[in-house]
Amino acid sequence: MRPLEKEYRYFIEIMGDLAEKHGAGKYVAIKGHDILGVYASYEVAAKSLYQDHEQGTILLQRIEESIDAMTVHLHTPRIVSSA
Repeated sequence: MRPLEKEYRYFIEIMGDLAEKHGAGKYVAIKGHDILGVYASYEVAAKSLYQDHEQGTILLQRIEESIDAMTVHLHTPRIVSSA
């Protein structure tokens, strides 16, 4: 299993409940299946968490209304040379 995969899967399971309880746009910190806290911003969360936890040992994820809101579509324009 990849690092933080367990935490991410748990986050996906509970994201709807988190959005209802805390609102979308906030950040949740998860270690294992424990919620360490919910924060107003990434900066506030990181400042608080990384004093007590090593980076890479906790998942810090933005709460969204649904998994669809987390999807990012990237488009790369085709480069055409004029030779």
